[in-house]
Amino acid sequence: MKKIKLTPKYPVYPPYHKGEYLEDYYMTFSDNNSINTDRIYIPVSWTTYYCDGYNRRELQSFLYELDPTLKYYTVCQHDDAPQENLPEDTLIFSAGGNCEKPGVIPIPLVCSALPSDIIEEREKNILLSFVGSLTHPIRKKCIESLQNKPGVDLAFCNWSNRVPDDNFKYFINKTLSSKFCLSPRGYGASSFRMYEAMQLGSIPVYVTNKFYTPFSDVIDWSEFSVLISELQIPEMYDILLSYTDEDISRMQYRMKEVYRDYFTMDSVCLNIKRILEDEN
Repeated sequence: MKKIKLTPKYPVYPPYHKGEYLEDYYMTFSDNNSINTDRIYIPVSWTTYYCDGYNRRELQSFLYELDPTLKYYTVCQHDDAPQENLPEDTLIFSAGGNCEKPGVIPIPLVCSALPSDIIEEREKNILLSFVGSLTHPIRKKCIESLQNKPGVDLAFCNWSNRVPDDNFKYFINKTLSSKFCLSPRGYGASSFRMYEAMQLGSIPVYVTNKFYTPFSDVIDWSEFSVLISELQIPEMYDILLSYTDEDISRMQYRMKEVYRDYFTMDSVCLNIKRILEDEN
């Protein structure tokens, strides 16, 4: 099949990312690995297509040329992709989580790993921290509920496509010192922050009105994260206080395991392969 693989022109995000983004990374993976599936891969750089303003009519024309009687799948990182019409029997492995089409399978919103030289063992003397911007109303609700609570460190700063270096370093230092990292949904159903927190040894507190928990067929998210619904936001502080030091240590240990096996770029690709092959 024709590949629509495009070189991004938009600013690098997150700022530490190196190499191909997830959609293109998976294209390379599929070229180099045999996948036992009767589904045909639709290889499109969805995020670059949307963010760099390519002609989406041409993209739709390409999709209309696909045989509608066959089975397909595609991999998307962009929050809203794909908006185009796809063949009816298409699985959409989506990291963004805003796509409402049938056949959506959640995958993690990940990029290349944080630089190893910034990750260190550090005493965690902060209960919960947050460094970022208010990209969704749920974030504002979290801040209002947690403001001025003992052990909570909240900082609002520019966290757009161009994250200032000082803000990024501040986030790293605060998270390394935190038992929990507030990781609410952003514009999309998920957030890079959840997987950054895991790498920094801080348990993500995922607050959302739409739980988007990849690979929950094989992993229990409650073992390594705190899941808070929008209705539970007023109770969130007390929920965090209920975790003992033993609970936290156990969750941190499990967090390292699941990050390695499910949330790196390679492990995401391998788990997409697993899901496709399990379907047969």
